[in-house]
Amino acid sequence: MAILRWRGTRIHLLAVGFTLAALLVFGWRWGLLGALPQPRTRVPAMVGAAGSPQAPWVSHSLAPRQTHQEEAVLHGEVEEALPGERFWHLDLKGGAPRVGVLERLMGMAARAGATGVLVEWEDAFPYTGHLANLSSRAAYTPAEVRRIAAAAHDAGLKMVPLMQSLGHLEYALKQPQWAALREAGSVAEACPSLPAAARLVTDALDQLLTAIPAPLVHIGADEVFTLGHCARCRARRITPLNLYLHHVLTIARHVKSRWGARVLVWDDMVRRAPLQALRSLAEVAEPVVWAYGPDVDRLVPPHVLRTYAAVFPRVWLAPAFKGASGPRAFMPDAARHAANTLAWMTTGRRVQRQAGLGVGGLVITGWSRYDHFAVLCELLPPATPSLVLTLLTAAHGSLTPAALRDAHALLECPPHVTLEPAVDPHLWAARDCAFTGANAAAMLHRYARLREEVEAVRHESQEHGGWLTAYNRRHNFSSPARVRQATASLGSLSASLRGLYKEARAVLRQYHDHHTTAEWLEQHLDPLNTTLTTLNAAAATLTAINTWPRRPLDYHQHQHDDYNDYTNDDATIATH
Repeated sequence: MAILRWRGTRIHLLAVGFTLAALLVFGWRWGLLGALPQPRTRVPAMVGAAGSPQAPWVSHSLAPRQTHQEEAVLHGEVEEALPGERFWHLDLKGGAPRVGVLERLMGMAARAGATGVLVEWEDAFPYTGHLANLSSRAAYTPAEVRRIAAAAHDAGLKMVPLMQSLGHLEYALKQPQWAALREAGSVAEACPSLPAAARLVTDALDQLLTAIPAPLVHIGADEVFTLGHCARCRARRITPLNLYLHHVLTIARHVKSRWGARVLVWDDMVRRAPLQALRSLAEVAEPVVWAYGPDVDRLVPPHVLRTYAAVFPRVWLAPAFKGASGPRAFMPDAARHAANTLAWMTTGRRVQRQAGLGVGGLVITGWSRYDHFAVLCELLPPATPSLVLTLLTAAHGSLTPAALRDAHALLECPPHVTLEPAVDPHLWAARDCAFTGANAAAMLHRYARLREEVEAVRHESQEHGGWLTAYNRRHNFSSPARVRQATASLGSLSASLRGLYKEARAVLRQYHDHHTTAEWLEQHLDPLNTTLTTLNAAAATLTAINTWPRRPLDYHQHQHDDYNDYTNDDATIATH
């Protein structure tokens, strides 16, 4: 009987695996109900051995192809989880949740297998003194910061701060107080030749670590696109790679000497660096290697990890649970992120065996904006199912039925809810569960359906149909009956949108302040309102007319033109 049960279980697992693999081969890019699965556009600017910025060959956002390796992982061939930590990334530079929400999410993440939380405070931290302007006007208070730290501690999570140190410093460099620190006028990158740029970062780190001491600190340092462009840097006559390393090593040594902390750094800027440069970095920092698609080996060629294995005692691997499917995405593709996590585990295990790679752990990222100036991508509370699924996948070592059962329990799902990422990659079914953020997921599902319906009416009436086009509107010339037919659903759609405005305001305010709520409404619902208002106005105008001119409609406009005018116009258009 035991043998029969094992065979039956194995057949079931294979069936689940084949189904999920098929989805990830063909389906994850479809984007159920318009959840925008476009790839991320954040592209790192790597520095090679020659010192000059290289054309990117890996991206936070490339949408990779499924490979046989990922299919094997989905069949459960990862026998156990990678050793080391499992950190989840709390990005507070957009959509920062209320403290009570974070307190509940800390416990949820720990129960799903997280051992720590990487907190990217950016402007959400309450800086003081000469750094006070780094803080958003809606930043957490010192008491709220203590509550967040206490929640992580009570959940058994290590709290690791992430402070950007060279690139992605828009929140400081956008302001007059620090504008002089920009590299070649770039509002995103600081000049590595200015000692004040390093002091800005170390002073901010000192305030942060005074409030929340940590044995591990992440100093960012990714995607420095304008490295070494300014006159100061060129006058130093050293390579961009050495400019980068000098700045990063200065900050890392400060953290290590003053705070006794180990230092993490994103790896993309040194993937083509020579061994000597990597060895200097290895004295004070550990790289975090990121890639956000299932085909990790294509995004990070195997020789990169083999090189790191020969130099660094520990390397960290970074998949994502949200914020890697497009800068305007609103619900994460949990199936894709689980596949990304599995791919990293497979790759990490292989390089461990082949090259002795020391793995510090996983950092499962969850970006809230692509950068400081970008709009919000997926909000954290409704993305909880994706966070739970990726953490459980990492903890189990594979996306097994057991992992899905654990997700069902952690998300407090009723018996009728089935979590099937193979057929429901965004886990919309979880909107009927009771986790923190479930009602926000339900609201997003209604938004996705309404957006799809509004777009269908717009496309049918203005692009596919022939009675509400720009030509019809410009000349006030159309069939009223056809216009009424094309816009018959506008009234019900407008009523649904009014209801969704009310619901979204009420639901989002449970998790976020009114600033985030207003930003989300403006970003997602206002465009729908504009589309419906425009269609309603055009329909009202066209259906109010009951007499029309003889054709051609542009007769009076062109009645004095002659044949040569038209041929000259055609010739002009052809040359352009």
